[in-house]
Amino acid sequence: WHLQAWNSGTCLYMIWTALGCLNLFINSIIWHSNFVDWAPIWCDISSRVIVGVSVAIPAASLCINRRLYKIASCQTVTLTYAHKKRAIMVDLAIGLGIPILQMALQFIVQGHRYDIWEDIGCYLTTVNTPPAYPLSFVWPTVIGLVSAVYCILTLRAFMRRRAQFSQFLSSNASLTVNRYMRLMILA
Repeated sequence: WHLQAWNSGTCLYMIWTALGCLNLFINSIIWHSNFVDWAPIWCDISSRVIVGVSVAIPAASLCINRRLYKIASCQTVTLTYAHKKRAIMVDLAIGLGIPILQMALQFIVQGHRYDIWEDIGCYLTTVNTPPAYPLSFVWPTVIGLVSAVYCILTLRAFMRRRAQFSQFLSSNASLTVNRYMRLMILA
């Protein structure tokens, strides 16, 4: 029903979380009780996935909170196909664009390609230098803070417009009160 409701933020959250779990699962199997560099190409890919996931999950949360804010504030009732398409494009720019940008910026601040930790597997390396903070370390925190601001604004708008909000939900077949509350709790 997330696809039916055009809820790309939640879909991105599920995809990035599954990708991160699968990546760490494969790493833990390959490097169980050893730290031999069995698969250098996999380690290059895996370390980039770890970088991407560390930014993508907060970015997906931002997409979810942004959508909930638009619903709660009744700014946009995405009825037309063009509005829905535009909303998805913005969500994809946030949920895919920022992680891909972060993966590219990681090349600037990496000391070497990757480390291998026994029982954990391949892991990224970041040299603790002043450029590492704006290029690597600060992104998840900033995205999380922007998401928190949207969350606070959502709660405020929801409290202000309870009656109007229930009328909107009754007119929207793909979004029920229970689904909206679950999204609010997830956010």
